[in-house]
Amino acid sequence: MKLNSNEKIHFIGIGGIGMSGVARILNFTGRAVSGSDVRNSSIIKEMRKEGIKCFIGHKKENITNCDIAVYSSAIDNDNSELKAARRKRIKIMHRADMLSEMLAEKRSIAITGSHGKTTTSALTALVFKDAGLDPSAAIGGEVLNFGSNILCGRGDYFVAEADESDGSFLKFRPDIAVLLNIDKEHMDYFKDINNALNIYKKFADNVKTGGAVYYNSDDRYLKDVLKSYRGKKITFGLKGNPDIKAFDIKEEALSVRFRCSVRGKEMPNVLTFPKPGRHNVLNALATIAVAHDAGIDFEKIKDSIGHYKGTKRRFEIKDTPSEIMVVEDYAHHPTEIKAVLSSCRSLERNLIVVFQPHRYTRTKELFKDFLKCFGEADRLILTDIYAASEKPIRGVSARRLCSEIKRLGDSSVEYLKKEAIVNRIKGIAKKNDMILILGAGDVNEIASELETFFTKKGIL
Repeated sequence: MKLNSNEKIHFIGIGGIGMSGVARILNFTGRAVSGSDVRNSSIIKEMRKEGIKCFIGHKKENITNCDIAVYSSAIDNDNSELKAARRKRIKIMHRADMLSEMLAEKRSIAITGSHGKTTTSALTALVFKDAGLDPSAAIGGEVLNFGSNILCGRGDYFVAEADESDGSFLKFRPDIAVLLNIDKEHMDYFKDINNALNIYKKFADNVKTGGAVYYNSDDRYLKDVLKSYRGKKITFGLKGNPDIKAFDIKEEALSVRFRCSVRGKEMPNVLTFPKPGRHNVLNALATIAVAHDAGIDFEKIKDSIGHYKGTKRRFEIKDTPSEIMVVEDYAHHPTEIKAVLSSCRSLERNLIVVFQPHRYTRTKELFKDFLKCFGEADRLILTDIYAASEKPIRGVSARRLCSEIKRLGDSSVEYLKKEAIVNRIKGIAKKNDMILILGAGDVNEIASELETFFTKKGIL
């Protein structure tokens, strides 16, 4: 299907980070866009300024004047607007289908994996933008360099974060696919790791003829996943002899420095990624590989990486006095938590971690892994699971997670209701502490409250 420039497009749940991004890019291209959401958020206010008509609340009356209704996996099947669209025989599209049509109009770069998608997508979009290629981009978080989760460019490239969590990335037929890693994640959809590997294989097989797959050769699964892929393959990693390799890695307090080689040739430049952690070197290598093959000068790539500001909720340092540090991170999987905590070691601060588990299914599936991933924390505060529309599972709770961690010998862990956490931290925080707020739910509200409190209080 080719999108018609005259079609009126309505988004059911337009306030979500993914839905709003697609809607805003379509609006930029001159399409008539409207949408609805359950609450009047800052994203809704921004879209209204851009000329997008946004309704608060889902009502069948909102569907009276559109040619296409777009929904996401977060929208229930019995949503009043979705049912109205069916009755009126309006064309209905999943967000991923719409994004796929948009990608088909450009040279598309789809970036996926269990971890690092948002950072790598943001960094790739930044490098292409700084190189003057004027890309479009749809990213799963607000990029601080852009002040937005999108770029509306007129150039040939479109960088998209490809969501694997519900298999919707299988709707894409990209020119370039970037596979960062595969982990035991989203098993509510994948069911088991073997099925996950097969679905990632299908994603790679969807790459257009003449396209390419870039993948992390250090990953335990990706080499086998791509064994039968017959198209062009480019590797990046820290071990062995990948096409793009990092070496001389030096982790510093708030950054990581490294050098790299491209197909055996050592680049003279030292690169600085302005966020801590070796995992970010792999994210940067993915960007370097794609950008280098797109013809972007290595010096320009280095400069763009050096002034990358990050994305919201990805090791986002809050604006507080230097004596105390508040950092917010989206990490909600044991692998991500370990990586973030490991990257904090070089800061040499007392580390207080607040963690809100995300989804009952994930907490149940990875319960044993959660017991072992907080070893670097000096103090751990757990709060109730963020359900994300899931129903509770008997025996799966933050209280139980806390008691099991204690049983393993860690007396520094405690369980608190979310509303009690800020006062607890006010009472225990001292000079040179780092407070790390982890989770993909609404735990970010705690980070904002602490930022306000410590800023007003000033130096401790």
